[in-house]
Amino acid sequence: MSFQTDNRALNIKYTIFEHFIFPFKLNPQILNSVNSPNISFEQFRDIAQKCQVSNIEADIMFTFFQLALDNQPGVERKMVDVRQLGLFLSLQNFNHAGRHSIFENVNINDVKYQERQRQPMNSYSPLNSPRAKTMRVQSQQNEMQQVIQFVKSNVKDWIKLLTNSQETITNQEYNLLSLILYNEQKSISSLIFDRTNKLGKEIVSEWTIKNIQCQEYASTICGFTKSVTIKNNVGEDLKITQCDDSMIYIDCCVNTLSISQCTNCQIFIGSVRMITSITSCEKITVCVASNYLKISNTIDSTIHYYGSYSPILYGDCRSIILAPNNSNTEKTLQRLREASIPINKLCRDKYQKPLIIGQSKIDWSLLPIEEFSKFILPESHFGCIDSPLILECNFEIERMSKEITEKKILSQQINYEKIVLPLLAPPEYIKAVYDRYQLFAGIQAQIKQSNLKEENQRLLQNAIQGNFREWLVSTGTIKGISDLVKLIDQEQ
Repeated sequence: MSFQTDNRALNIKYTIFEHFIFPFKLNPQILNSVNSPNISFEQFRDIAQKCQVSNIEADIMFTFFQLALDNQPGVERKMVDVRQLGLFLSLQNFNHAGRHSIFENVNINDVKYQERQRQPMNSYSPLNSPRAKTMRVQSQQNEMQQVIQFVKSNVKDWIKLLTNSQETITNQEYNLLSLILYNEQKSISSLIFDRTNKLGKEIVSEWTIKNIQCQEYASTICGFTKSVTIKNNVGEDLKITQCDDSMIYIDCCVNTLSISQCTNCQIFIGSVRMITSITSCEKITVCVASNYLKISNTIDSTIHYYGSYSPILYGDCRSIILAPNNSNTEKTLQRLREASIPINKLCRDKYQKPLIIGQSKIDWSLLPIEEFSKFILPESHFGCIDSPLILECNFEIERMSKEITEKKILSQQINYEKIVLPLLAPPEYIKAVYDRYQLFAGIQAQIKQSNLKEENQRLLQNAIQGNFREWLVSTGTIKGISDLVKLIDQEQ
């Protein structure tokens, strides 16, 4: 046997550890009762039920295994390799030290935990505590090392899991590790199995451990503070982490999106082909179209979502508000197609029925219609689909998509007097925004028709401006406006 002399690096699929780890703890040995090499979802669900795993959790686990295996957003229920599914179950033991809220895995019956839950929401901020901030810095420095160490520590057990032989492993069995490892040029088995299809377990384990490496994340936005960022070209896998008091606008389609340890941020993403993971964030507003969405250990945040799968919530989530996607850009429907997200009512309404997993107390609600408004995007960078077209289509998303495609009506010229309506929300939400615009227009018309004297005009103007300024400050909305003004000044 001779080893390959070219690039033999075994790269870890870091996105697996970023997006496909759940608080599931199922021993892979539970699959030993399966007498065939493959297993169906129905079989797995029945086995999981015996271990007190709900049907929802079994569905999530099996679905995300297929996502990780195929790297495709569309999932068809099919027979899968029992050993590879067992390998996926063993990955669920991984946990980023310090990445999650300090209350993760707590006993919800614990007296101290219950006392914290009874405190006013703004009186305690776990994400901004000194301890949390320290852990945040340490975790950023060590995330790659944690993943590498976890994989190296488990390689021998995984190889035992993938073969029934006491001493050897075949190249086909070794290739099952492609769930976790890859080489940019070759199949992973071809790097070590040369002119033979069987090798000793110990030799393969030691060689694997020696050649494992983990590449940097494709594209990272990290540590932005009090800033406005607009990008229309980022890497396939995007990570937004440790940002504070910032506005981040990404006008493109990405493969995966991770938002972690961010506070007081407003984030817009064109579309996400696979999965969006929001972890350990506080007081953020996110607008995203994604095939899958999971939220963990996040508080006081509003997520505007359009996607093909219900949002998944777990961990220490409190005051989570789920809402329809409230964006409107000239490329909205194009971004959905790029991400292979269907354009239909089912995807539009998925935000309404989140899937709750684990034993943690999840505090979530739907955004009331009267509080719904369009996501404000910088007009100089984002054109929008004309509101008359939305009205003509009676807010029906399928009809809207057909009209835009056939008539090639994409965008409207920037006109600050025109009504800009959300595109992907249910009709009652869009109509509420339209009615609000109409109300404003009616009040403006009444003021114009009242023929007030100059002195009375000034008094009315001062009253309106004063109340408006007070509202901006009290709601925190003034921050977004001031940041946009700074951005405009920079461009000039």
